[in-house]
Amino acid sequence: MKQIFIFSDTKKDNISYFEREPAILVSMSRSDLPYLKEQDFANYPAVYVLIGGDKRYVGQAAGQSISLRLSQHFLKEDKLWVESVLFFARADGKMSRADTDYLERRLIQDFQEKSDYEMKNSTAGNKSYIDKLQKAKSDQLYETVFEIIDEIANIDLFGSSKESMSSMGEVDSLGQYRIEYDGKQLSSKSARGLLIDFVSHLFTDEKYNDKLQELIVDETPSFAMILGRKPSTYNGRPNSANVADGVWVYANFNKKNVKIKLEKLAHELGIKVKIKWS
Repeated sequence: MKQIFIFSDTKKDNISYFEREPAILVSMSRSDLPYLKEQDFANYPAVYVLIGGDKRYVGQAAGQSISLRLSQHFLKEDKLWVESVLFFARADGKMSRADTDYLERRLIQDFQEKSDYEMKNSTAGNKSYIDKLQKAKSDQLYETVFEIIDEIANIDLFGSSKESMSSMGEVDSLGQYRIEYDGKQLSSKSARGLLIDFVSHLFTDEKYNDKLQELIVDETPSFAMILGRKPSTYNGRPNSANVADGVWVYANFNKKNVKIKLEKLAHELGIKVKIKWS
């Protein structure tokens, strides 16, 4: 894993660059564009996210450099809301139009499903033919990018920490989040609370212990691998909860993703569940 911070000699602005084969991830502010142009990866094709307030825009630079594409955006009045940019590319700088089309569509879909941001995209992205091998390589790139985002850069791309950082979430006094399994019912005043309670109860049941142990990573838990041996934090604040001796569950999810993670965990353990959101 390579992590490089690039600083201007004359200003405090900086660009953060992360690399894990086969991907690179770059985070920068709008004012960093002149310094981006000095870097080799400024000439790469890429998929990017324009970020500002509660607005997001996903795009791609194919057949041109990422620096040129961003320059075009920043000249437009309808992009005055943009404050910062996140983009990713292949570490070797090689991505075809089919790659960027596919990855752009996938990222737009993830934003639509996993976040509550106002998406400024007018379409779901371009669609072009991509063969199975090329698609597999693009999927590998995408997964690596999110490993960097979740495990190294600690970037809350989909805004899932809004719920976790404010309170245990959108509640009512009756406990509107419920799960039924093995003849039991758990309820909580928040989605995150239900995830934590469910996982905690599973660790007290010996019949699930062996399978649970297989799902625990040795490091901190993350969006992708929700069980870990070390507590995780976001901006210095905890975003995981202790659910068993030496085990933490990642809980930095919005309601939609909590439900997805509950269903996935239950499937991996062979548990039939009924999840009820009020």
